[in-house]
Amino acid sequence: MTRRSSTQAAPPRVAFIVEGNKGKWLVEALARKSVARLRLAARPCFATVRLGGSPHVMGILSLVLLLLGRDYQRIIVVFDTRTTNRRRIAAILEEIRAPLIKGGVVERVTLVPVVPSIENWVLADEKALERAAGAHFVEGVPRGGTRPDEFLSELLGGWGPKQQKQIARALEPERIRVNDSSFDAFVRALHSSLEEQAHLSAEQESAAPS
Repeated sequence: MTRRSSTQAAPPRVAFIVEGNKGKWLVEALARKSVARLRLAARPCFATVRLGGSPHVMGILSLVLLLLGRDYQRIIVVFDTRTTNRRRIAAILEEIRAPLIKGGVVERVTLVPVVPSIENWVLADEKALERAAGAHFVEGVPRGGTRPDEFLSELLGGWGPKQQKQIARALEPERIRVNDSSFDAFVRALHSSLEEQAHLSAEQESAAPS
């Protein structure tokens, strides 16, 4: 029996850095759903680290180094921009990238800015919201005007852990991708990372002695 046939493919390892529990529940649930239909040799290993605030304020270099040291090949940072101003968003991205570049790890990190907040991913799935709220939106889900968190709180009878976990189970990635470009960027980054790791694993396997 050859070494290649006697060992299973190593699972791809991806870590997410998010803002708080809300980001953890939504990102983890949507990540697992978005890869469920992919043909992978091994189920991905995901880990999520919660920050106490935005990564451009908290600083993430030491956290990224820790995760890379634990053999996570790709780090995906998901954060609210809290603004729709393109110049401000670009400035935030540069603030986050600067220490990653200095630390020599920027190529291992993907930044996913959510404009303006992760609640917009939820609002992008009208069917999930209708089921959760027991309502029908004749003119579609209002995505402007009132703050998304306030709208969701009113619609779902609160916007705490209970409602966030409930809606995370109901959300459908493909519906969100159609309506939110930042979520589409998140899914593409995740799929690309898994494909890259699968390719590297296959190369290492073929190079291993029999």
